Amino acid sequence: MVEHAWRTVPFWREAMRERGLAPRDFRGEADLARLPVVERSDLQRDPDRFRSTAFRDADLLALRSGGSTGEPITVRHDTGSLLANAAHGERERSIWAGSRVPRFGYREAVVVPPFNAAIEVQRFCRERAWLPARADIDRRYLSMLDPIDEVIAALDDFRPHIVHSYGSFLEALFARVEATGAPFHRPALVTYSSDGMSESARARIAGGFGVPVFCTYQAVEMFKIGFECEAHDGVHVNIDLYPLRLDADGTVIVSNLVNRATVLLNYRLADVVAPIDARCPCGRTLPRITRPQGRSVEFLPAPDGGVVHPQAIRTIFTAERGVWQYQVDQIEPARFVVRVVAAADCDRAAAARRIGEGFAHWFGSGSAVDVRYVDALERTAGGKLRPIRALSPAPPTP
Repeated sequence: MVEHAWRTVPFWREAMRERGLAPRDFRGEADLARLPVVERSDLQRDPDRFRSTAFRDADLLALRSGGSTGEPITVRHDTGSLLANAAHGERERSIWAGSRVPRFGYREAVVVPPFNAAIEVQRFCRERAWLPARADIDRRYLSMLDPIDEVIAALDDFRPHIVHSYGSFLEALFARVEATGAPFHRPALVTYSSDGMSESARARIAGGFGVPVFCTYQAVEMFKIGFECEAHDGVHVNIDLYPLRLDADGTVIVSNLVNRATVLLNYRLADVVAPIDARCPCGRTLPRITRPQGRSVEFLPAPDGGVVHPQAIRTIFTAERGVWQYQVDQIEPARFVVRVVAAADCDRAAAARRIGEGFAHWFGSGSAVDVRYVDALERTAGGKLRPIRALSPAPPTP
């Protein structure tokens, strides 16, 4: 990939020349750190500098994403990388295909916004590849922008083996089913990506509904970064496809060794994770990280001039089994509005008191926390939920 970037991608040729580097200097994934870190803003400002000249536009799929940051980007994928992506998906599919669901011909519901990248990828691949009929999946796309009761009814009618959506939407969907008692066919499992899911919601879906939950780590810039196995303890990273390292503050920097159209090496995704050093009981030797929950822009400024890691905020809600979803708005360094979608059995007064105590622990005893119970939370234009909205982007102190 480095050789390809040197020959056909303007940005990388210039970057290597400026540093006195050539493809022969890259012998392993650790050498990728010698390249400059590419920020999302770099790609947004001049996407063509990262585009390979080896492809015609007609042979590429351009995917556009605004992401949770509201900064739109365009990433082009070549046909070969998109077809390879289907094969790479077998790693995670092997966990449940043939055991929890039929190996072939199962029903999958994908609940995403209209014009989602997943829809575009499927369309593009079907135009350029032939699939044997017996291996095909009965896949139905539903819009998560439709009224949630309509989505629930459509799922009950389709009776899928698998439901895939954003983590926050699955939280809202199962909370609604619990609250209304609406008829709902329980799938064999649910998978989520794009944004996180709280530990309390995962526990209620798996425990209360008997539906196991699996996280998949992916982005429009990088497909199939990682997957959650049956041990449900973190995410295995496909390190041979997407070498990943963590910056000092725990943000993800990853290289795409699959897509040869828009070539992204040493690219900051800005998701905040932590490594898991212990060997996974499932037996897989791919390295693991914690499930992505937030982004580095969610560091919160504290009254003493420091910052509070978003993980500290998430721990406030981890033990709150009566909370389906939450959204924290920091109004001032020690003043917050917390919106909560509560479970039917939630003791709201007690939960509000504990949440306030949690914020006081991190932001001082003078913290003012206004806990409001709501039916739904505010989403971005792309349908994602930002559970933590800091007063201003605050970089972590060294």
